[in-house]
Amino acid sequence: MVSIFYLIAQMVGAGALVSLLLGIKPGTTFLGMDADTAKVATIILVGALMIVYVVVGGMKGTTYVQIVKAFLLMTGALVMTLLVLAHYKFNLSTLLGDAAQQSGKGEAFLQPGLRYGVETASASATFYSKMDLLSLGIALVLGTAGLPHILTRFYTVPTARVARKSVLWAIGIIGVFYLFTLALGFGAAALVGGKAITAQDKAGNTAAPQLAQALGIDYLGGDTGGSVLLAIIAAVAFATILAVVAGLTLASSSSVAHDFYASVIKRGQAGERDEVRVARISAFVIGAVAIVLSIFAQSLNVAFLVALAFAVAASANLPAILYSLFWRRFNTAGALWSIYGGLIAAVVLVFFSPVVSGSATAMFPDSDWHWFPLSNPGIISIPIGFLCGWIGTVTSKETDADKYAELEVRSLTGHGAH
Repeated sequence: MVSIFYLIAQMVGAGALVSLLLGIKPGTTFLGMDADTAKVATIILVGALMIVYVVVGGMKGTTYVQIVKAFLLMTGALVMTLLVLAHYKFNLSTLLGDAAQQSGKGEAFLQPGLRYGVETASASATFYSKMDLLSLGIALVLGTAGLPHILTRFYTVPTARVARKSVLWAIGIIGVFYLFTLALGFGAAALVGGKAITAQDKAGNTAAPQLAQALGIDYLGGDTGGSVLLAIIAAVAFATILAVVAGLTLASSSSVAHDFYASVIKRGQAGERDEVRVARISAFVIGAVAIVLSIFAQSLNVAFLVALAFAVAASANLPAILYSLFWRRFNTAGALWSIYGGLIAAVVLVFFSPVVSGSATAMFPDSDWHWFPLSNPGIISIPIGFLCGWIGTVTSKETDADKYAELEVRSLTGHGAH
């Protein structure tokens, strides 16, 4: 479920990017198709190509793509950030002023309350808007620890020491990249403009490549330079999307093949060839589900879809991980309760939220069955996951102090880990 939510975001982003490259936008036609049909076709085609790559490339191919992607992403973001700052002679005040002016929102663009914490005459609506921001922040902070394609990365390092070292490097690189996104976001608002961004994609998913095109026109010699820089940044974006899709699909399909098929259905009697076959079938099925859902989610912002995946991960996986590491009494029943309780709570709340129905930008804008007021369920579903884990543990008599002691030593020292 976590992987599917995250895959939807990648498919929607890939479709928006291809639409930009091919000039597909509202009011235009492409190969005899209207804009909406063409965008659906791009999502299906790109999604299918990515899933085929995952099935053929496997873990080794995915790892190399992620290494190359990290280098390209940081280099591309650094170059664009420097170009944006150079355009304003490294004067952040001028950058922010132009961003506000070109955004179409004026000074409100730089003030709280434009998206979250909106002050209205309704006290409850104001409260829910502020809680939505808090819920989003909690999900993003806690969800990272439970993302399956992040957890599986630890299988590709040889020792616990190298694992810790890689985490420190990742934190540093990601932290710097997020600082770049501040300049890129305000730069897109200032140099491209809110109207131009939403004219290409209503959810604003093509802001970064459109900024690259604008910077290329300014610094690389007109339209040709703009096309060149757009192509480079688009290639970096595709590499990033491919790396994430590959990691997610591998994590989920290997879980189906090894944890469910081999361990549950075959009770440890499945052969390696059978596991590989089931994993490949699972990859196609999971990818197909993500592609179909992505068609309905085109109106949603990619960053927001990613936040939903983080919320599900934080609700279902994080409680089980933390309890396993730090609670001696925790047991199998508690793990099952926390995972299923948090997962069901998160998915149900998302289904009955304004994300799916009841708003102009929902997956089903013409229907309304929502009753949950928040767009991100984390502030409710994460505590439910922890509560379910506690209930499942205390209502079960199972306990194994020796196993916990072994786990504690391994988690703190890395001894015995391979």
